[in-house]
Amino acid sequence: MRPHRFAVVLAAAALLAGCANNDGPTPPSAPDAIPLVATDDLPAAEGDEVHLFAFNDLHGNLQPPGGSTGKIAGHDAGGAAFLATHLARLRAAYPAGAVVSVGDNVGASPLVSALFHDEPTIDFLNNIGVTASAVGNHEFDDGVVELARIQRGGCAPDGCSPGAPFTGAAFPYLAANVTDAEGALPPQLRPWTMLDVGGHKIGVVGTVTQETASIVLPEGIRGYSFGDEVDAINHYVPQMRAAGAETVVALLHNGGGQRGDADALDYNGCANISPDVATVARRADPAVSAILSGHSHQSYVCTIDGKVITQGASYGRLITDLTLRFGSDGVHAAAVNRVVTRDVEPDRPTEDLVAFYDEQSRPRAQRVVGTATNPLPRAAGAAPTSPLGDVIADSMLSATAGDHPVAAFMNPGGVRADLPAGPVTYGDIFTAQPFGNQVVTSTLTGAQILRLLEQQWADPAEPTVLSTSGLTYAYSASAAPGAKVIADSVRIAGQPLNPVAAYRIATNSFLASGGDGFSVFAEGRDNVPGPSDLDAFEAFLNRNPTIAAPAARVEQK
Repeated sequence: MRPHRFAVVLAAAALLAGCANNDGPTPPSAPDAIPLVATDDLPAAEGDEVHLFAFNDLHGNLQPPGGSTGKIAGHDAGGAAFLATHLARLRAAYPAGAVVSVGDNVGASPLVSALFHDEPTIDFLNNIGVTASAVGNHEFDDGVVELARIQRGGCAPDGCSPGAPFTGAAFPYLAANVTDAEGALPPQLRPWTMLDVGGHKIGVVGTVTQETASIVLPEGIRGYSFGDEVDAINHYVPQMRAAGAETVVALLHNGGGQRGDADALDYNGCANISPDVATVARRADPAVSAILSGHSHQSYVCTIDGKVITQGASYGRLITDLTLRFGSDGVHAAAVNRVVTRDVEPDRPTEDLVAFYDEQSRPRAQRVVGTATNPLPRAAGAAPTSPLGDVIADSMLSATAGDHPVAAFMNPGGVRADLPAGPVTYGDIFTAQPFGNQVVTSTLTGAQILRLLEQQWADPAEPTVLSTSGLTYAYSASAAPGAKVIADSVRIAGQPLNPVAAYRIATNSFLASGGDGFSVFAEGRDNVPGPSDLDAFEAFLNRNPTIAAPAARVEQK
């Protein structure tokens, strides 16, 4: 629910020594020097060779993603029907192979999947034969109860989706580092699984970023903790070895990235890789031959401390082709990222699946709900807040008028896409605000609001500046922690903030529960739930059919 940090949250260590490219060319100096590696001219399999075909962070992108998120090194990439075709090519070339995912299969998804609780995406993953997946942080967006339903099947609480009955994920979701006070995993999940591929047993263990605890709705994961990922992997290695695993592959939903000119970075390179990637490889048990990572939406292929560690970007644009060679001297791993190009024949059953749900979603998606006089970007511009986030905050304040709030707050990570100028459709606002939170009103004192504003700089290197409605203030980025906000600049409902006064405020249920690290929201009294955030936004657009970016409400001094 907040932008990815593009770094692992494990303790960093220094280290790039020992990091080298694996089966990939030297990082080029210009984008046109990056070779296209897809599924043409696949080398013949050698004896006693097993392949795992991995992808990560699909996020329900069944249709080809657009813009820069639909390209790899300048090549159009992604789309479920093309992903299925490339996987079929790989499986034909390497029959001793299996498909795995590194999490965030669902969540923050486009309308064609999200409108149906991401069931279409799970059906797609079943169809392409995924054998195991790590949980990602977005698998927890709707809590452990909904994740259990995604695993086992059955109708959602608000009814069944169209099409065939939903039977759940045919593959196990793996969550080795997610436990309750008794050490039990969430219902229906397991820590590891054993794959028998080409006559070889491969232990596959899955983990999710520890950051999950602060970036999903706290109520949905209450009672569960997210432990150190590498400790969890190492903990289960003896179990897997005792069960006959010849080697272990970790599906780690956390990752780093190469550093440098983004346009010149080779998706099969390991250029100036972030130190946390090396830390993970070095801490992992020697029995782990490969670590397939995710979360940061980056691409890399490295060999560090004798282990292959990779990531395949996001949205189904790359397939990581991991080769495991079993010999008398042990297991040797190598990997290459292959581009999911769109110049192949799309898989027809996948096209039919996507077309069915697209048709089911179209009447709602195309319904016009308002008009924007100018584009409303999700990203901050001249002001430190998102213009679209400011409008969403306005909609929450308007939707709860009967409870008399005087200010509203919106988190930047909850705004997932821009709104275009011109007619705004339901599909546009769903894509921009896909999480399905409720609007909540509660009471905070003026002193609590000041502490809340200071929490925006809990991480000084990456502040999380909330969009506001009914509240303005100025801050100094150079001021000491705890004193960033210029106290006498704060105005609420047009009046100076009174530290001892009580104020009704509105926000979404994610923040109200203390999400994104804003623990002050959880101190609120007399909480009253309201409409869903999406319904509030649609109603606001209906009442204000022409909207524009508001004037800045937060000023940097």
